[in-house]
Amino acid sequence: MKKGIALIVIFILTLPLIAGGMVSALSYTPSIYLSFPHFEDELPSRTSLSHTITLEAIGYQSDRWSVGTYLPVQIVSPSLAWGSYQARGFSSVGLGARFSYHLDEDFILFGNGGITFNRYRAIEWAFLSFWVEAGLEYIMLRTPNAALSAILPIAVDLRKEITGLKIGLGLRWTFDPRGGVPQ
Repeated sequence: MKKGIALIVIFILTLPLIAGGMVSALSYTPSIYLSFPHFEDELPSRTSLSHTITLEAIGYQSDRWSVGTYLPVQIVSPSLAWGSYQARGFSSVGLGARFSYHLDEDFILFGNGGITFNRYRAIEWAFLSFWVEAGLEYIMLRTPNAALSAILPIAVDLRKEITGLKIGLGLRWTFDPRGGVPQ
């Protein structure tokens, strides 16, 4: 496991040698969060709202692809009350990687995944979970040093007691921290 992580870190750090340039991004995505419990419940799923802010501090891109770090911060509300149970809300901070492929000048397919540290707000309980996400990005606006995109992500949150499905519509601001032109 440690060797795999070390290889990924070395790969990301050597990307400037083969990639077209450095890129960073900030994004905000409000989402519907459906939780499917791994235990008996009155409902097959619970509905919550999720707000996710991500920082992609270190990323590299070429003409057709990009890869980078992915640091999400997420707040999930308690579920809508139904019967005698309401799923607790939680907050999370994560670390992952993002990969993307440019279909053309404006459309991008992306995927990311990683691990998150989660904490329920109503009780003192913390846990780790994994997530994987895929989606479509549309570049709406370009300037010489930045781009603003609409993103449509679909994510699966793999936790011990539930499996979460998150579907959202957000904004992503991409920029070259050195002042160059993001693609």
